[in-house]
Amino acid sequence: MKKAKAKKHTKISINTICIFTIIIFTFILYGNTIYNNYSLDDHDVTFNNTVVSKGIKGIPEIFTSLYSIEENLSYGYRPLVKTTFAIEHQFFGQNPHISHLINILLYLLTILLLFKILSKLFNKHSKLFPLIITLLFMAHPIHTEVVASLKNRDEILSFLNCLIALHFLIKYIDFKKIKYLILNLFFFLLAIFSKETALPFIFVFPLVIYFFSETKTKKVIYLSLLFLTIGLLATFLPKLYLPQANRPILFYENPLLFEKNIWVNIGTAFYILIFYVKLLIFPHPLVYYYGYNTIPLVNLANIYVIISILFYLAIFVYSIIKIKEKHILSFAILYFLITIVMYSNIIIKAPGIVGERFLFAPSLGFAIVIAYFIFKLFNINTENKNIKIKTALKPLLLTIIILIPYTAKTFTRNKNWRTHLSLYSNDIKYNSNSVKANLLYASVLTHELNIDNEYGIDISKIPEKQKLIINSYEKALELWPENYEAENNLGSFYSNNLKDYNSAIQHFKKAIELNPDIDEPYFNLGYAYENLNKYEKAIEAYKKAIKVNPENINVRSFLANLYNKIGDFDNAVKINTEIAKIDSTSDLPYINIGNYYLLRKDTATAISYWEKAVEKIPQYNLCINLSRHYRNLGNEKKANYYYQKAIKSKIRKK
Repeated sequence: MKKAKAKKHTKISINTICIFTIIIFTFILYGNTIYNNYSLDDHDVTFNNTVVSKGIKGIPEIFTSLYSIEENLSYGYRPLVKTTFAIEHQFFGQNPHISHLINILLYLLTILLLFKILSKLFNKHSKLFPLIITLLFMAHPIHTEVVASLKNRDEILSFLNCLIALHFLIKYIDFKKIKYLILNLFFFLLAIFSKETALPFIFVFPLVIYFFSETKTKKVIYLSLLFLTIGLLATFLPKLYLPQANRPILFYENPLLFEKNIWVNIGTAFYILIFYVKLLIFPHPLVYYYGYNTIPLVNLANIYVIISILFYLAIFVYSIIKIKEKHILSFAILYFLITIVMYSNIIIKAPGIVGERFLFAPSLGFAIVIAYFIFKLFNINTENKNIKIKTALKPLLLTIIILIPYTAKTFTRNKNWRTHLSLYSNDIKYNSNSVKANLLYASVLTHELNIDNEYGIDISKIPEKQKLIINSYEKALELWPENYEAENNLGSFYSNNLKDYNSAIQHFKKAIELNPDIDEPYFNLGYAYENLNKYEKAIEAYKKAIKVNPENINVRSFLANLYNKIGDFDNAVKINTEIAKIDSTSDLPYINIGNYYLLRKDTATAISYWEKAVEKIPQYNLCINLSRHYRNLGNEKKANYYYQKAIKSKIRKK
């Protein structure tokens, strides 16, 4: 009896040590992300997100709307992720540091659950084996994008819910209780509603059942069909009540969508697959975005493609040979292949072509393989549950040696994710051949430059930043000359920042030539001509922009104001009347017409239009001006009315 108690006590102690090790190590790895702000794509799901800012009240809308809605783009369905941010907003407001802390806690929960599941699956093995797998997985620097980027919380939640589903599936296999199967399916559904990366677990679940239980083949097939049904329902049913998605992938995001040659598609897919292996073995450099031409288009004759085909064929054949004996390596390889194939660009063409976040789940297979060979290197049988401490120190020491550079890389990489600028400026050294990376770098530099100009910060560095911006846009054009976006943005920089309207015009014309179906370059061209006092050409450009997009009230407003500037009052008023019909909620036409009457010395009529504008949208400055006007006239009632509107508008803005 005493011996049995002592054994139980030892087991609890080992588990406790493992759990505390995981908790402490998680904060060593990612604790410094708490100091980070918002960064790449965070606005999609949290920063200044309209629905999320409603807090808990916004949750019904989250479940009936698309994941990302930005300008003319709308796509995806990941309601669980946005729900977590809505709850956060309810209690903490817009706070990136709380969000980063929650990301760490979710990651910690994921790792603890993973350790528990691995301990259960490898219950015939030494406790050290699942611990080493867990430590290698959690510390791999490839996960920094998932943990340090708030937007990528979807990957954590998806994998976490898959693990919870797997936990209940194991309990169902063990105890045969239907409630565990229902819980398995429920959490699998939540995983898919977090992100579609959960879908490969349709095949992972049966793989686990086969390798780690004695379940009959017929039942495995039955369960597999059940998982497939849930996956299909979760994927396609929301499309019945969601608005239509609009997410065209541009050439520089993934040129494979535009590639007709099947051999180039297959060749590039295998190039990507070996690139993923390289990132797992040697995770440097890490960058936030790849795309064209960081990942080149190649055919089957490429040496890396040949190596990739041979490598993947070899590991697949080995896993099949070893599948009957339910070998650890067979399971690890098949798990890796199942979870990585979705992002090989063979089945689905991924934006950016590759992404470090796509390796989050697959890296578990890599960790199992490395842990297995660590034990093999010292000729230690993982199934020896009573490994002596002296023997256990050897694999543990080698694991620590691997974890040291992993930890250093993760810790430093987290700092790169602190802001947009820190991320883009660090990574441009490594992804300078990426069209989009150059565009984003130029964009954030322009934003920083505008702040510098506004507040007089780092004035001495302005010429240096201007040069960097121009060079980045020109690099993007060098990589892909058909890039209308780079032409338009470079023209905007010449126009808005350098006031070099002649140079801007050349870029706007080129942008229009490359894509005549976008209204923005026409508008920018009109603005440049207007600043050069070439009013006829400006009017012509504005009209073309309106023809391309009749709903763009901003262009109509500029055209109306230009008409008023050249003395065509009637046309100016007419166009603003059109704006009011297009958007009945807009205050813009009433503000414009009020301004025109003020310039004509008709203050009374101007005031009447501004009052109409305030009834549409009570802008603070306009309300204050109306309040002062009526106070000067001695009309305290109206003065107080507009003053109260001004205060309320300021509160709403906050």
